[in-house]
Amino acid sequence: MVTLVTHSLPQPMPKQPFADQPDVPPGTRAAGIAIALATVLSTVFVALDESGGGQGQLAILQSIAQLATLKAAVHGVAIASLCAYAFGYSALARRLSLQRPAVLAGLAAYLMGCVALVGATVVDGFVIPHLAADAIVGSPMRLQVGYELVHAAGLALTDAAKIGWLLQAAGALAWAGVLMGEAGLARVVGIVGAVANLAVGAAVLGAGANMSMTAILTILLAQLVWNLAAALWLARAPRAQSGTSFQSARIAGSVGA
Repeated sequence: MVTLVTHSLPQPMPKQPFADQPDVPPGTRAAGIAIALATVLSTVFVALDESGGGQGQLAILQSIAQLATLKAAVHGVAIASLCAYAFGYSALARRLSLQRPAVLAGLAAYLMGCVALVGATVVDGFVIPHLAADAIVGSPMRLQVGYELVHAAGLALTDAAKIGWLLQAAGALAWAGVLMGEAGLARVVGIVGAVANLAVGAAVLGAGANMSMTAILTILLAQLVWNLAAALWLARAPRAQSGTSFQSARIAGSVGA
């Protein structure tokens, strides 16, 4: 009698969809450092910024044109800082998990705020000085038109900056809500973020067409506190813990399958 021995081939494990895989980055120290450096540099260069002044249209435009080099440097650093913030806070959102709707919505709002602020920065640091420099070498009519354009551009950049600050604050508030649901340092950072960004929103919404120095300083100080708190949390995020969580999630998914 012949006995047939059959060998069953091992069945392949079912592939999990890419979207179902945990989205935990290996480390966020570089993002925290980027946010901290951008905050320090932008604060220093904002303190160096000057605004034009004088009596009459010609004197005002001349003073603005003379500051073109300084404004280009200050606002160039501001644009670079916004790029660093976009990188740093994208890493923060990724660490909180982009699969959470609040985190993903917060990232979208924050990045749109960065775009609006880049637009305002370009107008303030480059467009307005160039308009002023062009107007002062022309005819009286050209001077008048240039002055009106500079005034209109100033109103436009203020509105763009307000929109940018509000969008950034909305995104940060969404992340703060998630962080407050965690324990330890994350909760403290979440509370700081909630208070700071509520202050930003109140300062923007309470300001008129021409923002007062008090409102601007409130926004800058609140953002400074939030940025440094977020940078601290990102820089101190334990990489080993992230890797362990990632492996545990994979094991749990395999068992559940």
